[in-house]
Amino acid sequence: MKKLCAIAAFAAALSLAAACDKNSETTFTPVQSAGEQAKIALSISGDAATKATVTGSEAENAINTVDIFVFFKGGEYDGRLDAYGHYTSGPYELNATTGDREIYVIVNSEHGEAALGAIPDKSTLLSLAATLPSQKNASGAAGNFTMAGAVSRSAATALIAGTNNIEVKVSRLVARVRVMSITAAFESPAIAAQPFSIDAIYLSNAVTKDVYGAGYEPVVADFANKLGEKDAAFDPWLYRNAAACELYTMPNPVDTDSEDKPFTLRNTKLVVKTTLNGKTSYYVIPLGEVKGNTSYDISELVITRPGSSDPDKKTELSSCFFAIEVNPWTVEALETEKGTGKYVI
Repeated sequence: MKKLCAIAAFAAALSLAAACDKNSETTFTPVQSAGEQAKIALSISGDAATKATVTGSEAENAINTVDIFVFFKGGEYDGRLDAYGHYTSGPYELNATTGDREIYVIVNSEHGEAALGAIPDKSTLLSLAATLPSQKNASGAAGNFTMAGAVSRSAATALIAGTNNIEVKVSRLVARVRVMSITAAFESPAIAAQPFSIDAIYLSNAVTKDVYGAGYEPVVADFANKLGEKDAAFDPWLYRNAAACELYTMPNPVDTDSEDKPFTLRNTKLVVKTTLNGKTSYYVIPLGEVKGNTSYDISELVITRPGSSDPDKKTELSSCFFAIEVNPWTVEALETEKGTGKYVI
């Protein structure tokens, strides 16, 4: 079902309508001569499920809701809303007005249609937050990921009277960390003979909030699993008790490690919890800066020596070996001191 609102223009103090009846539109008193009506026929590209060649699972690519915002670009009313539409399925079509415009698309927003329909300008939209607990599907598992994208249409590409076919590429706000396999290959025969198990894999110092706009700087309250201590409330995204898994976190721009206590801002880490001969030990791998819509893939983690007793202390080099690829859902290798994607710790 499709719901849309078309707003030709509006006075500064005018409250926006939250929703319109199916296939209906509401027009408000104009605040500028915006020109003729422009119909937008929008298609979504990127890693969304509308593409046949995407990378990721069905849950990672699912589109459940689409919210489209058209903002004035330039002039006295720069950034003010021109049109808004909310959709639970395609086609994604709405009426705006001709001229220079910026078009924003938010997929799977945790904010309802009434709240989004009351947004008056671009800055308000871009300051809205997406939280990690909202990134889940109907069964409570990780999914229903928030995606965002925008296009600017001005000068030769400005909206014209009639139909404007526009493609917007959307990207997930979340980042993904994948561990494909873990192998124990202890160098010491005596240690190799001892009982060993992989008990859990999780992310520590993980950020749980981001905004639709760029440049958000997380604060201490935005972090979960601080200092390597697991917070069960975030288990669906940050914790697995298997040797192969996928974990999800919001972006973390902090790329420096810290072991200060109490907690201070620091980078996100992958923690592998193990038991060796009855004793708990950890393998802690700092991820550096974590970017949205990016996958950090460890194809194989080979453990060669006992780990650390501290879940927040970086594992010393030579304790294990792994190759990591930084993949924005398209391949981009991470260069390290050991070569492309090579670490020995």
